[in-house]
Amino acid sequence: MNPALDHEASDARGDGRRPVPRGAGPAPDDPPRRPRLVVYVPHFLTISMTFIHRQLLGVSDAFETSVLTTATEHLDQFPFAPIHVRRRRALDRLVCGCRSRLRGSVVGVGPLQRRGFAADLRAIRPDLVHAHFGPGGLDILPVVRALGIPLVVTFHGYDASSLLRSRSYRRDLGPLFEYAHVITISRRMAARLRELGARDDALDHHYIGVPLGAFPFVERRPVAEKLQAGETIRFLQISNFVEKKGHATTVEAFARFARVHPNWTLTFAGDGALRGGIEAQVRRAGLADRIEFVGRVGQREVAELMARSDVFVHHSVTASDGDQEGIPTVLMEAMAVGLVVVSTRHAGIGELVETGVEGFLTDERDLDAYVGVLRGLAHADPRLPRRARAKIERDFDMERQNRRLADVYRRVLARRS
Repeated sequence: MNPALDHEASDARGDGRRPVPRGAGPAPDDPPRRPRLVVYVPHFLTISMTFIHRQLLGVSDAFETSVLTTATEHLDQFPFAPIHVRRRRALDRLVCGCRSRLRGSVVGVGPLQRRGFAADLRAIRPDLVHAHFGPGGLDILPVVRALGIPLVVTFHGYDASSLLRSRSYRRDLGPLFEYAHVITISRRMAARLRELGARDDALDHHYIGVPLGAFPFVERRPVAEKLQAGETIRFLQISNFVEKKGHATTVEAFARFARVHPNWTLTFAGDGALRGGIEAQVRRAGLADRIEFVGRVGQREVAELMARSDVFVHHSVTASDGDQEGIPTVLMEAMAVGLVVVSTRHAGIGELVETGVEGFLTDERDLDAYVGVLRGLAHADPRLPRRARAKIERDFDMERQNRRLADVYRRVLARRS
């Protein structure tokens, strides 16, 4: 059965079973019923949302979990069932367009979708709904509030940075903060939302984490030894080509670094709207023989690229529209495998990397500092990769963080009951 269910033609639960009426207790020999969790994601899933899929799988042992969404893609890479799909109809598009033009609204669902969501949730009878991204929380808020279902909303990045420039979005967050339990992926983001009205008793910061088994530590010859011996250093960046990933600054920095250290390569993995412009910048800088573009990669290719590299660069910047990162998962993965990471004091990255201890951070767009860090790798502490791995094991282990997330769910349920 196709896991993406069109509800005009499919059972709303997606598994063929009839919902159990509330109040009907289990048979004496039945195991205790797991709480029912519905995860709402406006779009399931873009390539960069691996973290959501990992969370889904990580809590499914403790919760009977299903997905609610408006559109699907990449189901071969993110298999999950049941997925309940309520696609946008012409009336929904018209209403959302009008709301956006008249009020600046970011709510992405229309009246027919909302009616469908309500029907799905009545059939599933969930104990809890978890929405990802602030706009996702606003999408589902009126439905869960009318049905009396507790709501958890995770904010990830742009929804707690660039969108906050919108007065209507900030206004709409008020009712969401009143009803929902809010999760942010960094302490810094939690402080920002607290200033906007998120309640301390309904606010958690929760690191998403990475699967340690998929990113084992790789023993490498220390970067300092290789640089001092004049050997080739393999640099790597894996990210979408969007402004906040800082590719343009990285190319500028490596153009300067090439003048003092000729033996290096840089691999850019990923795709996006700005890729063509960055490729042109590389050609203008005369670095086409040093910098390669390998396109979009999956988790297996990510691990393989990291295993073959020495240093991971990720010069996160605040975009011109105010968009910021949370804490990039790919930085956690790079630290787990023992890459030396070079990044920026941006958003929550300082909660992941202490400069000189687990990696190196510079200020955003500070080219002199960036080049200085690259040159300073010749004297980097060889213990740094092991300290980076230890930091991930201690604070960013996905299994441990998924257990913490399940504990947040239980606290929300206990409070509501």
